Amino acid sequence: MLEKDKYTIDPKGAHPHDAYQQFADDLGGTWDGEELRIKTDWCDIKGYSFEFLDKVIVAVFEMDSDRPVITKHTVLPDDHYITIRLGLGATYKRDGTVKKFNNAGILILNSTQVHDFEFPQGKGSQWVSIRFSLSFFLQFAKKTDFKMKELFKNDSPWINYYSQNAEIESRVRAIIKNVDKEKRKHAFFFTKSIEIIELLKTKIEKDADKHKSNIHPEDLKLMIDLRDSHLSDFTEIPNLTELSDKYGMSVSKLNRLFKSIFDKPILQFYNQQKIEEAHRQIIYTNKSLTEISMDLNFSHVGHLSQAFKNHFGYAPSALKGKNIDYFN
Repeated sequence: MLEKDKYTIDPKGAHPHDAYQQFADDLGGTWDGEELRIKTDWCDIKGYSFEFLDKVIVAVFEMDSDRPVITKHTVLPDDHYITIRLGLGATYKRDGTVKKFNNAGILILNSTQVHDFEFPQGKGSQWVSIRFSLSFFLQFAKKTDFKMKELFKNDSPWINYYSQNAEIESRVRAIIKNVDKEKRKHAFFFTKSIEIIELLKTKIEKDADKHKSNIHPEDLKLMIDLRDSHLSDFTEIPNLTELSDKYGMSVSKLNRLFKSIFDKPILQFYNQQKIEEAHRQIIYTNKSLTEISMDLNFSHVGHLSQAFKNHFGYAPSALKGKNIDYFN
């Protein structure tokens, strides 16, 4: 697809709900204050967004597009906001069907971090976004100091990446299920988001690394593109030489830049994502370990079991019978 075929969204600092209205108007869709619906000959977008106390916005989006879509953040708001973006790698349903997405993991960034997000063509994306003001957060974090508070109060540009654990992912999936208009409980979006923030607080406390300050927007865009375009297919190990050629930098520089955003070099990140995908499939599908090991390109089921135990500290068999269904 040619560069001119990319579709770019730049709200220029508008309130998210005003930006959704602009988006709908531009593409002939609808926005009713809570639901965004856009369907054209090249994209299918469903969005849901709910605001609480004028300071917290919880949004759920699913997008399929035949053209690359770029969202820009180029104008800084007056207030200091934090955005937590939680993507899914796949949706598993009871009937065995799987819909794969390309953006698993958690990105946290503040409103002074100028950035572009590019969604590759031909790949679905699904994510939950939690946006809140620093002033709102500090109302509940007055007494003690902790790493999340230190991170959020820093007003220089920064962005952090975290993998999703099972506790956080279960709440993300629960939020997504709650968008059904006939069964929707509005307060549920708020309470589950607060639970996610609390779980992230624990995760950040365990993370020894400091925040990544002032990431160049073009570097961020390239590395997110690399992750979304090349590290979500677990049937093929990434070829670093080919990636080096594509992104126009040496393997060592590519690994260094990728690690500055995602905490690990490319292959280590890929292997971590693969073993976490195995964890998801054990919980959310009825596939056997042998089937999972074959689908994810492990050499044999013993290799999967050992890698799983090394990463999580327990064997895959410990999850047997813990299937969680958030979609039926």
